[in-house]
Order: sequence, then C-alpha cells, then structure tokens
Amino acid sequence: VAVYSRRQLNRLLEQQYLQRLAENNFLPPFSDILKRKAVGQTVSVEGLEFGTPMLSFSSASVSDSKATLTLNIISGTLTFNGELLRSYVITEAQGHSLTMEVDLQTVRGEVAPYGRVALNLAKGAKFTSKLFDDEEEDKDHLHQQLDRALGDWLGAMPARCVMFELGTVDFAGYDELTPTNFILRTQAAPGARIRNADNYGDGAVLVFMRLRGNATDGEQPDGAYPYLLPEGDYSATLVLNKDLLKYASAEGFELLATLLFPELNAFVKTADHTPLDRALFGNINPLLMSMKVKPAMGTVVPAGQTHQFELYDGEDKKQKASAWSALNPQSHDDKGHGTINADGLYTAPAADEVGEDVLNVIITAEFKKGDDTYKASARLLVTSAQVLAMPVAGAYQPRQSANGIDVWNAGNDPVRFRLLGQPLGELAYVGGGRSRFVPGGQAQRRVLSVQELQAESAEQNRTALVLVHNQPLVALDPPFVPKQAFGGTTQLREVNRIMPNEQRRWRMLSGPGNVSPSGQFTASTQGIQQPNVVACEVVRNGVVFASGYSVLKETPVKPLSSWVALQRFTVTVGKSPEGVRGTVGSSGFQQLEVEFTVETLQADGADYKLSPTEIGTLTLFDRAGQKVASLCDNEEGIGKEYGNVWRTSLTKNRFVLANEGPMQSATPRGPEDRTIRQTLHLHRRGTSGSQVFYAGFKSASGRWFYSNDTDHRNATIEVQVRTPEPYKSSDYTLTRKRVVGGGAVMDPPGVPVDPQHEAFDLHPVTEDYWLLDYRSGTFYTAEFIKSKASDEEGDVNTSIARWESPYSNERFYSYTGYMFQNHGEPEPTAVSFDKRIKDLLGTEDYHRPVRSEYEAGLLVIANYRNMNRALGEVDPNVLSKLSKPLRVQLHDALGHVHVVQLDYLPSTTIGDRNVLVHSVPSRPTAGDDSIIRLVNLNAGESV
Repeated sequence: VAVYSRRQLNRLLEQQYLQRLAENNFLPPFSDILKRKAVGQTVSVEGLEFGTPMLSFSSASVSDSKATLTLNIISGTLTFNGELLRSYVITEAQGHSLTMEVDLQTVRGEVAPYGRVALNLAKGAKFTSKLFDDEEEDKDHLHQQLDRALGDWLGAMPARCVMFELGTVDFAGYDELTPTNFILRTQAAPGARIRNADNYGDGAVLVFMRLRGNATDGEQPDGAYPYLLPEGDYSATLVLNKDLLKYASAEGFELLATLLFPELNAFVKTADHTPLDRALFGNINPLLMSMKVKPAMGTVVPAGQTHQFELYDGEDKKQKASAWSALNPQSHDDKGHGTINADGLYTAPAADEVGEDVLNVIITAEFKKGDDTYKASARLLVTSAQVLAMPVAGAYQPRQSANGIDVWNAGNDPVRFRLLGQPLGELAYVGGGRSRFVPGGQAQRRVLSVQELQAESAEQNRTALVLVHNQPLVALDPPFVPKQAFGGTTQLREVNRIMPNEQRRWRMLSGPGNVSPSGQFTASTQGIQQPNVVACEVVRNGVVFASGYSVLKETPVKPLSSWVALQRFTVTVGKSPEGVRGTVGSSGFQQLEVEFTVETLQADGADYKLSPTEIGTLTLFDRAGQKVASLCDNEEGIGKEYGNVWRTSLTKNRFVLANEGPMQSATPRGPEDRTIRQTLHLHRRGTSGSQVFYAGFKSASGRWFYSNDTDHRNATIEVQVRTPEPYKSSDYTLTRKRVVGGGAVMDPPGVPVDPQHEAFDLHPVTEDYWLLDYRSGTFYTAEFIKSKASDEEGDVNTSIARWESPYSNERFYSYTGYMFQNHGEPEPTAVSFDKRIKDLLGTEDYHRPVRSEYEAGLLVIANYRNMNRALGEVDPNVLSKLSKPLRVQLHDALGHVHVVQLDYLPSTTIGDRNVLVHSVPSRPTAGDDSIIRLVNLNAGESV
C-alpha cells in the first residue's frame, strides 16, 4: 500500500494548475444569469474564475475513495438586476470558494503500462458555495441555481481542463513486485474531522496494489485501519507485505520505481523499517529540473505598475530564465497582456487597456538546458486602480440596511472610507479591510437618498449607497453603466412610461456628472473612479408620484477592443483546403490531423484575433450537433472503457498519423494579426461508417460560431473509418539468425526451418535470434499477456524452456529471452528474461548482451541451446510455468493491435527445441472489444 498526504497532494495539484496556465488548459471564466424569486429580477454572474484545487479529507472514510475538493474563486463580478441594483467585484482576498465532493478514479492505460490516480472535476457532486449568504430571501434559491449551473458547466469541459493526476502506478515489468491492479481509498487523519482542529481536513490517499508475486486480494480496509503517515516531516509511506519481503532489495528502489508522480516529482526515501511488514517513509519531492516562478499566486498589480518575478529550480535555487512572457487570456491584441522584460519585471497594462476592473494574467518563464525546454507559470491579478471601492453601487431597502452595509477595497491593500456630503448615518471600520455604514433616521425622509463614501488614500475613488424607502416605479434604461468614459455621454430613457402626461424631472442624486432635462447624462472629467446616481421623477403640481434611478460609474476602464465578425472559418483534414475528406483507423489510437482556421474582419481599421480563451473552446461537432469529447493530454488513445466513440486530442501521440504523407499545399496564411490556426487530432474506436464533422467555438460574448454557418468548401469534413481484416499467421514472418555457435546465418523468409538441420546437430551450444516481423508495417509497442484467461497475472511468462527428452538425466535443453524497443524509447542493451530463469538454470550468470544482429521495430526472441543442466536438477513447478507458449500483444505503427503466440515445435517432433514457430491464437476485429486486448486486465477476464 502507498500512502500520500494531503499536503503533498495539494502541492501536486498546485503544480498542475500552474502548468496548465502555460498550456491554455485551464478552466475558462464562468458566466450565467440566475433568476431571483421576484419576477423579472436576476443576478448576472460574470467572469467567475477559479484557482488551485485543494483536497480535504474531513469527511473521508477508508471504506471508499471520496474526498472534498475546494476551488477558490479568484475573480468575477456579481450584478443584482431589478428594482434594487447592486454590483461588486469578487477577488481572491474575499475568500469565496466552490466546494464539491469528488470520488478519486483509477484510470488504466492500454498502451502505456500505467495506472493513474485521477481526480475529475466533471464528476463532482454536492456543489456548494457561499456567494449569496448575505441574501436572506434568495440565498438558497440562488445557491441551488448556481451550484447546478456550475456542475453542468464542469461536466461539459474538455478532459484536459478537469482531469488532475495525483500519482501513477507503473505496471511495466513481470517480476514479483510489479503491480497488476490497484484500488483507492481515502482516510482522515486522527482528529482531522473535528472542525477548528489544527489539522482539520488532513488525511491521505491510500493506494492498495496487487503485485504479481501475490495474486490473492487482502481484506478490505475498515475504520480500524491504521493511519500510516507518522508525525514529522513525512508526506508519503510505502508498505510491503511480509510475504513479499524476499523479493525486495536492501534499498527498496524497485518499490519506489513503481510510484510515479506528475510534474517532475519523485518519492524520496528518508526512513526504512521492517518490524513485520516493511515500511518506507519519505517525501514526494520535486526533482532538480522542476521549475517554479515566484511569487506563483496571490499577487495583485494595479494598472500601469510593475512587479518582479523570479525563476527557481527544484532545489529552490534562483535560475536565469531563457525567456519570459505575459498572457491575458481574454485579450484580442498584445496591448492587453502587459509586458515583461528579460529579467522578469512585469508591467501591467494601462487602465484604459485592462478591459475589466480585475483581470487574470499568466506569467510564464522558459528555461533551456541542452535540447530540453522547461516551463513554469504564475498567476496574478491586475486591477484597474489601487483602490476599487466596493460595491460599485448598491441599492438597499431599510430591512436590508438595518444591520449595516459593508464597503471595502477590491484592490490590494485594506482601505478606510469616510462619508461625503450630508451624513445619512454612521460609519465605522470593522476590520478585515471593511468599513460598515449604518443608516440613521434622516435617511428615511426621502423615497431615494444616496450616501457617498470616499477612500482615505492617495486614490480617492468612491462608492455610492442608494437608500430606497419605496418601490421604484420608474424603470430606466440602461439601469447600470459600469464603464462610463470620463466626459462621455449616455442617453437614459424610461422603459415603461407611467402617467405619460405628467412632467419628468431628471436630476443628479450623487456624483459630479450632470443630466439634461431630456435624460442625457454627461460624465465629469475629474479622472476619479466614482458612481453617479441619476433620478427620474414623475411630478404633478410639485409632488413626486413615482421615481427611478440609474447608476453610471465613471472609470478609465474601456471594454476590451475586439473583433466583431469573421472573414473565414474553416475546418480541413490536414493543412490544405483540399482536405475535405479523410480516413482513420478503428483502433482508437491512430490520429487524423484536423486543422481549424479562423480569420476575423478588421474592426475600426484595427486587427484583432481570437483570444486564448476563445481558442480554448474550439472543438468538433458531429452531423447531429453533438460535441466530440476530448481526451486528456496524457491519454494516447481511446480506452476500452469509453466504448465505440469518437474523441479528439490536442496532443500528437507516438503512432503514425492517418494522413501522414507527402507535404500538402498549405492553407493560405491570411493576415497574421487576424488569423489563428489550431490543430486537433481525431480518434475513432470501433467500426463505423463515414461521419461528417464541423467546427465551432464560443466567443467572449457567449455566442457560438460554426464553420458551417455559411456554405463553403471547407465548412465540414467527412471521415471514413478503416477497419483491418482479422490478422493471420501469414501476415507475419519469423526468421532465424545464428549469432553464436556457427551454422547457417539466416533462414530465407517464409521457408520452414528444418529442426534437424546441421546448424543444430553440429553445434549443440548456440544462440539464435528469431525475428518476428509484420509484413505490412512496424511494431511500436509489445507486452506479454496471459496465455489463458484463467491464469493469474503472476503466471505470465516471458521466457520458455524445453529439454530434449523427458528423462531426468537429459542435459540438452533450450530456453529463451527477448528484446524489443518500444517506439521512442532507448535501444535495449541486454537480453531480457523471465524472472524464474535463474531458478531454471540454477545460476545468476544468465545475462546476455544484445548482439549486432538485433533489429529495431521487430520482436526478437533469443533461443539459447545448451547441455549443462540435467532435467532432474530443475524444479518441476518452475519448468511447468516456463513450458507455456509466449503470448504477446503488439501495437503497430498505425495503432492496430496484434496478438501473436510463439512456442517451440510440438514435443513429438525431433529437434523440437531448436525451432520457434508463431501462430495467431485469436483473430480480433475492430467490431469486437478484443481489438484492444485479448485479456481485459482491469477485470481479469477474457474479452
């Protein structure tokens, strides 16, 4: 069992979160409109952005794998629309968050021999937040809508944005300590369920692994299971069952090697004890080349100001970055990002270029060492001013304001406020950066009254509290202008004109602007961020019968300059306009390269392109309008658990592209300042007819644009699925090369080998390489699998052995090893053998180098013939396990799966141990699950 502490798991989550910022794989801003109980009144949730996921085990039970996950809310805006208008900015400092229950997942790779401990935000449940806790009447109503909307939103996100990896179990290998399966559990630390305890929420993830050396499952853990993380500087523990101790080395490195961690982290052992079972204690530490930008989070930089960032390695030593970059995911041009120099000094964009009162900017550093480039990122908030007085504006009835109204600074520093004009109540500083205003009796003498407050700081920005004592009957349009330019004008109008024949009186309730008798508002040129409150009153004989109000905030902030319309939106197979059709294999691992091209029209003579957030929404839709789901970046293809489906991936995998070939004529480039190109890879698992796809993306306004909105040549693509015929023995060749011991050098391909050939008779001690080749391609991966579904994983043999006769004094025998180079991995330097070969041979001296006759891309079985071991000296159980045929599963360059069996000739044949033969034990087809695995290793059953 492996045990990982919450502290280190949360650090891994933070590292992945920061890494995804650099890759544009983060959660985009969330926006929605929620209905209030009152008819026609809503709450606009705009640009809600989330920070690092954090695990808690306060409610964990060792009987399952559930945990609590919290996402802090780092920015956004809430606007309450209706009779009582309110608007304020949310920042990280306010402590808002989204909490959900998650069930940790096990994900088993089908090509790469890994099992991942995963956390999937899309599978979260029981969402809760406290954004509306101050809303006494609508609190539960709004929270239910928001929590439901956030759950649906996360469920629709691409896997690369919502899947996080907590650790990896390495299944590669065939010895007794190689894991074959695992289950997950979560456990609270002692006392961690008690609220307000120092360790509240602490706990661990437990990974129970079945190893090849022990095929039986242990008992399910229960509430009495001990907490295996000791006090002190320990964040991980690995415990090995006493029955398997004989297989472990003194250092236990082979145990640690089975545990892998994301983002360049490793288990570093600091203590090792064996009271009964063996326990290794240590930490999950970053490796040297794990880079980090500091400060990583929590930085707030006012518009136009600077902040210094620095790069550190895994040993916390400062490094000189090769390059720095800054990115505002919402910006459509370079001005909105700000700038950063070669030394990491960042300068925020000017106030008239930030686009919002609060925006997120991603800082990325690159570090080059040799041919490798390492990246690290940080996140910061840019505010339009040092002081952002909140709420921007707020309207309150007496029952809402009786206990006081809080005002605060959404910027970086705590600020106190003072009352402006005639005081309508009392103001006091209550701590935590907040001041509280309590209206007095004088505020109740008017239908509408306004209390202005000003920040006591160098930036004397203001807010205004509208105190409403009767229902506002006059609705104005617009009711709220959050970005009123200094000196600019806005025409205000009544929405539903009541008492149409009576006089209208427009007047300023607060603010330095002015309003004309016709309702045209003109902002001041004072250059201070402040709201203006304009009233429209229906007057008869000097008596006000009805009134309403509008709030207009003077600010230097302007809406982000953006594109308005598209010039071109195409989807092609490959990079050429000729790519209207394509073909992809049915294995789930071959990829068809697809390219999106989006070119915008000039807007007011300027060039703007899609923002990074808009680019992140680009995806494919099938002809029925269903979005094609995506794979995680660390998934090479479509696993069996997905069934027969289409999927997309941003990442190119190791296999040959379906449309790889001669260079196509490139798509016309278009104006670079208005054009983006995005490459996607399309996968298919299972048989299918042709399918038609089109592309789409979501703009910043929330509108979806599609490549087939207009009829043109590259509006859609059509993709056929290619399913190979069932493979036969004749699809492969098995050729012998004599590498040691004389005799024929090579047998002609396709010609049967004579087991009584003089190459064997005259040379009793030999070394032959038998080369298994695929006539129509190249093998990319290979793994040995069970010969029978009823076998245990520990029974998988990677060598076979045969004696010349069944007599105990027989000394002539043969045994095999193997060589294979997985695509993209280093060439083998030594022949590999089954772990039991030393018992078979009775010696540790069985290692052999790889000879020059080895060929990459082929599975090579080395057959060693000797005469120095009597059959009677061999353990019958060992020989029995090594007498079974070798069964190998291979993926070719196109991702297709092959299952081949290799064995000696039948024992009734003279010279049987001299010759290897191959066969195809099953014939998987793309319409059958067995196209992926002859044996479903997750379930341990034949498919």
